[in-house]
Amino acid sequence: MLKFLLFILIFSLIIIIHEWGHFIAAVKMGARVNEFALGMGPKVFGVTRGDTLYTLRALPLGGFCAIEGEDGDITRPESLGSKTPLQRIIVFAAGAFMNFILAWLLLSIYLGYLGHGTNTVLQTIPDSPIANAGVQAGETIISIDGQTVETQAEISAIVVDGTITYDVVVKGLDGNLRTVPIQPEARENGNGAALGFYPTTAPNGFFESIWNGLLGTFSLTGQVFDGFTQLITGRVAMSDMAGIVGVAQVTSEVWDSSVQESLLHAIMNLIYIGALLSANLAVLNLLPMPALDGGRILFTFIEMLRGKPLDQEKEGMIHLVGFVLLMGLMVVVFYNDIVRLMS
Repeated sequence: MLKFLLFILIFSLIIIIHEWGHFIAAVKMGARVNEFALGMGPKVFGVTRGDTLYTLRALPLGGFCAIEGEDGDITRPESLGSKTPLQRIIVFAAGAFMNFILAWLLLSIYLGYLGHGTNTVLQTIPDSPIANAGVQAGETIISIDGQTVETQAEISAIVVDGTITYDVVVKGLDGNLRTVPIQPEARENGNGAALGFYPTTAPNGFFESIWNGLLGTFSLTGQVFDGFTQLITGRVAMSDMAGIVGVAQVTSEVWDSSVQESLLHAIMNLIYIGALLSANLAVLNLLPMPALDGGRILFTFIEMLRGKPLDQEKEGMIHLVGFVLLMGLMVVVFYNDIVRLMS
């Protein structure tokens, strides 16, 4: 039950942050938000503040933001359809932007907890180049070929060739320095070379965590976009896609395995899953497909190029067809999740 509640909390947070982005942007652009809901299904509670009805609904899965005139109605000044194309694009893109910000925040927390590898040896891998060179646990790598190093990342940036010997200056357990010639071992994937040790870790500073979180979020969204590209081009099969059931199963498995180490470790792994899901939602919503935010942005760009509004009835029909196809895709993904769960 705890794992289920945690997953619902993560999933709902991601959706609510997305809808909150639309809400804030719409209000700033002068469009009226008729309802901002937490959850889906029948209304349990509601209160009106200003022009907006804030509701709590029965099913604790995400929420929604109902903006006046988002179907293209331009007759009322408070409707979204009456706003300029640029203003509408900002509103449509705001949800994905907030998901990117959430992924950045969550990833920064995760990386801050994870820390970074130092230049001190925690453990050598048996029969590795550094172990065969006599370097022991507790000793520190000071420099490589005259370049001072303080982190594992700096070591990896220098040690890239498995065919040459590097002069490694090591600070021994007695505090004395010695130079050790080491020829690293080329990695199996061909990406650089390795000395063959596990480093000690040190916590990241606040600004370092924020910066690494930003870089990591760009990398994460790039990977997600690449995954969607592979799916569209057929390089990834539809059966490999995971929906809400599949993600819930993975979340449960991650929790079970990581909680054995510590509760904090399990929570941090869930935070990473949250960052991944938020990045997924950001990319998915910006795909130029009908019924998605990206599709609405695409139609707005077309309107800007034409210099006049599109036929709202035809555009609405296209979005309706897109929505039906999207629901069909969700059914297929849900079926795949159930098949994997039962196998």
